[in-house]
Amino acid sequence: MRVLLNGLNAGNRSGTGRYIVELSRELLRRHHAEAVRILWPQEMSAPAPDYDSSLLRKPASPLRRVLFEHLRMDSTARAIGADILHCPTGIGPLRTRLPVALTVHDLCFLHHPEWFPRSRAWYYRAVLTAGIQRADCLIADSHATADDLQRLLHIPESRIHVVPLGVDASFAPASPSEQKKVRQKYKVPEKYFLFVGTIEPRKNLERLCQAWATIREDAPPLVIAGRHGWGGVTIPRDPHILLPGHIDQNDLPALYSAATAVVWPSLMEGFGLPPLEAMACGAPVLTSNTSSLPEVVGDAGLLVDPLQTDALADAMLRLAQDSDLRQQLREKGMRRAAMFTWEATANKTISAYETLL
Repeated sequence: MRVLLNGLNAGNRSGTGRYIVELSRELLRRHHAEAVRILWPQEMSAPAPDYDSSLLRKPASPLRRVLFEHLRMDSTARAIGADILHCPTGIGPLRTRLPVALTVHDLCFLHHPEWFPRSRAWYYRAVLTAGIQRADCLIADSHATADDLQRLLHIPESRIHVVPLGVDASFAPASPSEQKKVRQKYKVPEKYFLFVGTIEPRKNLERLCQAWATIREDAPPLVIAGRHGWGGVTIPRDPHILLPGHIDQNDLPALYSAATAVVWPSLMEGFGLPPLEAMACGAPVLTSNTSSLPEVVGDAGLLVDPLQTDALADAMLRLAQDSDLRQQLREKGMRRAAMFTWEATANKTISAYETLL
């Protein structure tokens, strides 16, 4: 079996990009490298040392990437003798003669098209939906996404494989000196609530800020870390709401470790890597009780209705004031996070490939 994995979106600074990098690394390291070929951005370092020969480097600018994916990926796959084509971003080629495994992270574009620019929502609805219908095998990050595929697009359960994501070993509790160094780098205080992710409507940041404002006098500052995505999100101007921007991945473990709690009230997720990574670092987690997030967090975090600002504020106040609760969540969270590994993700992905042969 030879697989061509389309990794051209590996440079995306989001959960999708992380998934591509980590899955590629595990497939190359733990499985027969000669059986895997990966399309890879020509300017980006290899996902694993000593495996550059397994990469097919291509330009990865958005336009050139889209043209290649739809017009040349099939012929490239057949030229290297691939038996299976894996598209890990939910977008497959318009035409191919090969069996296609397609990873579907979420169907937010069907649930809430208003969260996206109009042109992007149209593109997703037209192209992603058609690709999902054509794919021979669908890999869903969570049971929540698998249920959406069946309910919204009428995909048979037999075509869907639930393959949860993992957490890298680098996400572990950081030492006090590492925490202090990262706090100084990003100019954050000793105590803080932390959100990490793309600043966009579905992350529910306006309600988060409203909830925090009601307990402002009794809670630590709020740090909202991440790049701006699409859609208008209004963050109040307040000296105790800090916006350090995108955080380098090497700094994330220490930033998580130092947080009083990680607060992640997203309205909808296909998986939700930040809460998992935060738990692995020993941070107490407060997140939403919707979509995939209860699957990830289980009973190791506080779960609230993300539409209820009062409930969110009450949970944040509990975390700010109850050190015993924070310690319980730290211990539970680290045990829970240990259940999710990228090795397991790669193994289950291989099992999904095998069903196509």
